[in-house]
Amino acid sequence: MPTRQTATVLLFLRKNLRRLEALFFGAKAVLSERSFLYLSCVAVAISCALAVIVLKHFAHHVFLMATYVNQYLKLPYANSIFPIIGIVLTVFVIRKFLDGSLEKGSSQILYAVAKKGGILPKKQMYAQIITSSLTVGLGGSAGLESPITITGAAFGSNYAQKYKLSQKDRILLLACGVAAGIGAAFNAPIAGVLFAIEVVLTDVSISAFIPIMIAAATGALASNVLLSQDILLSFKAIKPFDYHNIPYYILLGIVAGLVSVYHARNFRRVEHFFHRYRLHSYRRALIGALMLAVLIFFFPTLFGEGYESIKSLSNAQAEVLLNNTLLEPWQSNEWVVLAFVGVVIFLKSIATGLTLGSGGNGGNFAPSLFVGSYLGFVVAKTMDLTG
Repeated sequence: MPTRQTATVLLFLRKNLRRLEALFFGAKAVLSERSFLYLSCVAVAISCALAVIVLKHFAHHVFLMATYVNQYLKLPYANSIFPIIGIVLTVFVIRKFLDGSLEKGSSQILYAVAKKGGILPKKQMYAQIITSSLTVGLGGSAGLESPITITGAAFGSNYAQKYKLSQKDRILLLACGVAAGIGAAFNAPIAGVLFAIEVVLTDVSISAFIPIMIAAATGALASNVLLSQDILLSFKAIKPFDYHNIPYYILLGIVAGLVSVYHARNFRRVEHFFHRYRLHSYRRALIGALMLAVLIFFFPTLFGEGYESIKSLSNAQAEVLLNNTLLEPWQSNEWVVLAFVGVVIFLKSIATGLTLGSGGNGGNFAPSLFVGSYLGFVVAKTMDLTG
């Protein structure tokens, strides 16, 4: 019976998809080239926003499940098990359903633009969503933003191929997908526009600017309507600017530059460590996932994207980061909390390298936000505690 119901649902979706495609082909015949491009960028943006919603919902609810297991079922270290399951499942999906390979990282978008005329394979429309949701959603210490941008680019590229648009419009819709994905993930359309223009379309013209803005705004609006504020990385607090703090901002900038160099180099070093040895993919996954599980056992804030812990810091609730750790009895000691946060800064690159190097899928953008927010807290708290 469930099989028959599933087949009925798939048939219904297939019929409606064909009707939608026929509608867009009709719109292309009626509308001008420019008008159809505007309609296309909205369609691509909505598709990207739906992908973001699926990813974010899955990751958020797995985090809530892990929290429930820790607090209410009295299994405080059970969240160390989830990343092992997620990484092994990711490797299984790649081997069995994705021809044993999956291109990771936003660099493939740049390669597609520069060398392939903006053409991305169809499997990138779903491969990144499935694998990154398994890896990051189940606690892998990486981010969803890189898979989201690749998915958005694939939506734009394959849409343009479907409706036989020119290479110029194909690359433009690819950039629209990237802008919509970032706008939807962060509820930040301006960031999506800037990323698409500065990274994807280095020689952007004024005519390309409007479709990218429409796509980024559509993606942000869709995610803002359909996603709750608990899932999005958002801040409501407004702090007045005080020019007396400029020396501290300069200090933070210098320290952040040094830490960013460490983070980037150490992340690559750990990731390449696994590629240096020709291990079976499942063995590599188990070794890396077990090492990651040990880190999460001692430092639970390394679980998943880490956005919940960033919100805790922004709400002046840093002591909650010590929940379910060996240091929980010292939550009231501000120096212990500060030392814990400081150590996590240097461990995040290792955790991310283990996640991706062992076979998981994700990005390094969210970990960089994680490290930056923790570093800002450490600098500010150190200044406060030392007077």
